[in-house]
Amino acid sequence: DTMKNSLMYKMSYYNYNSLFPAGQATDRVRGSKLPAEGPELSTLEEAFTSENWIIRIYKVKDLDNLNRDHQSAMAFEKGNKRKKTSKRKGPRVLRVD
Repeated sequence: DTMKNSLMYKMSYYNYNSLFPAGQATDRVRGSKLPAEGPELSTLEEAFTSENWIIRIYKVKDLDNLNRDHQSAMAFEKGNKRKKTSKRKGPRVLRVD
């Protein structure tokens, strides 16, 4: 898990799954099968990738206009909005007049 959370791993395998059919991504050099979903970058964005994926250049994302941190902004773009916590009310009472 430590390696999968490292920035070097995330930058190396970002969008790598798009080259293979679903669930069949393989690192041929290391002879290992990769997870079905690749890593996601929250603070960096891909600026350039060469045709053979030998050269990959990333840039740091700009600050969000709404003063959100990068992870919150990324979650919002995916549709994972934070749900507001509702206050728990007591049991409802049915009034009959």
